[in-house]
Amino acid sequence: MKLDGLLIFSDAQAITAAAASDSFKNWEAAIDMGAGNDLYAVSVVDVAFTDGSSNSTLTVDYQLDDSSSFGSIQTAQTLYTIPALAAVGDTFVAKLNPVTTPEQYARIYYTPNNGNLTTGSVTTFFTTNAQVWRKYAKNYTVSSANQF
Repeated sequence: MKLDGLLIFSDAQAITAAAASDSFKNWEAAIDMGAGNDLYAVSVVDVAFTDGSSNSTLTVDYQLDDSSSFGSIQTAQTLYTIPALAAVGDTFVAKLNPVTTPEQYARIYYTPNNGNLTTGSVTTFFTTNAQVWRKYAKNYTVSSANQF
C-alpha cells in the first residue's frame, strides 16, 4: 500500500472524545492523487480502544468545507465505525464516494458513541491502493486418518 505523507489526516492521534483530525487538507493545493483512480480512506488502530463497559464505538466521518475554519461543515461520507475494544493493527478501509459538491478543505471527524472511550489512537490517511485483503477461516478440517 502506498502512503503519501501529504495525505495523512491523523498520525497516532489519541481519541477519547469527539475531535477533528490533527490536520486538514487544502484540495486546491493538493498534489495529483491519481485522477480517475479510486481513492480510499484507511484508519489503523495504533493504541487499542477501551472503555468501561466495552460498548463504545467510534464513528469516522469525512468532512468538507469552503473555509479552513470549518464553520459550515458538510459531512461528505460516514466512512466506518470502529468497535469498542478494537485492537492494535485493526485496519478499517472505505472507498470514497465521488463528491457532488466539492469544497476546498477536507478533514476527518471522530465521534465516540454509546459510552466513554478511555484509551485509543488511530492513524488515518487516503491512498489510491488500499490493502483490502483479509484472512478468513478456512471452514474445513483435515483428518489425520488416511481415507482413500
